[in-house]
Amino acid sequence: MTATVRVSILIKALNEEEKIARCLTAALGEIKSLAGEVILVDSLSTDRTVAIARNFPIRIVQFEDVGDCNCGAATQLGYQYARGEYLYLLDADMELQPGFIAHALDYLEANPSVAGVGGLIIDTQKITPADKRRTEHYAAINSAVFVDHLGGGGLFRRDAIASVDYLANRGLKACEEVDLGMRLLTAGWRLVRLPVPAARHTGHNESSLEMMRRLWRNGRMQAYGVFLRQALGRPWWWASIRHAWFVFAAPALYLMAIFLSGLQTRTGVGPHTALLISMPLLWGAAFLLLWKKKRDAADAALAIAAWHLYFIAAVPGFLNKTTDPRRLISANEIQ
Repeated sequence: MTATVRVSILIKALNEEEKIARCLTAALGEIKSLAGEVILVDSLSTDRTVAIARNFPIRIVQFEDVGDCNCGAATQLGYQYARGEYLYLLDADMELQPGFIAHALDYLEANPSVAGVGGLIIDTQKITPADKRRTEHYAAINSAVFVDHLGGGGLFRRDAIASVDYLANRGLKACEEVDLGMRLLTAGWRLVRLPVPAARHTGHNESSLEMMRRLWRNGRMQAYGVFLRQALGRPWWWASIRHAWFVFAAPALYLMAIFLSGLQTRTGVGPHTALLISMPLLWGAAFLLLWKKKRDAADAALAIAAWHLYFIAAVPGFLNKTTDPRRLISANEIQ
């Protein structure tokens, strides 16, 4: 599609009636001085998200089939309708910070080898240890840094996206930003995170255990299997494995236990006894290392449980037949 506007802000939404007005107000404020457009991609919300959004001068695109609704497909659907020379990816639970898009545009125009620019994400809720670690990560960024993907969204050149065929893999319920980053880097582009606030993020008010339950139920854990399947045979395959290392953590420890048990049986120890010795030692060592790293015993135990869940979920995701990510998504522009 020919670019006719400067910036397209693509916003993914599903049942965000409490946050959508703030998100849209901030997005429209960012394009006020630009030739821009705001596109809300609605995943068939059942609350007042769309009704509220209709009060704003934006475009609204909605999926036809609920089976197509997921994070990757929503981003790609926005791309199908976008007309902008540059594309900003945003979630409906985020509020763009004043001036960031202008700052990012200046950086991209001065650095033609850079495909996308992100900024600092300000989390308004710091409930789980993961929230706190993410906050610490952004706080440590005090200069422009090259990154392998732009988690939390960013501003991308349309030409860069066209060079890698599509913006987001429509089959990914998670990992779509990592997949995009790997494809861009393989094509010779660079990605940069600037030490400038980009968006405020108001995520889920939940504990670590509640977060794990949500990721299991909505299929985001299974998405890692799909992610690895899509990368199979691609130049970024090993990079994908490094990113999703935790999917392999639990089976790797079990294999190590079997190997150690085999060594013990050579000394006369029975196979069952050897396994009963090896397993607690390995899992105990893993727990202690995680406890030291995370500085929280409960978080360490939860991480070990998560390793098992991610592996169990990833197997069917890897085995399932994948959809061609370039295939058009059926949708309607309702405003």
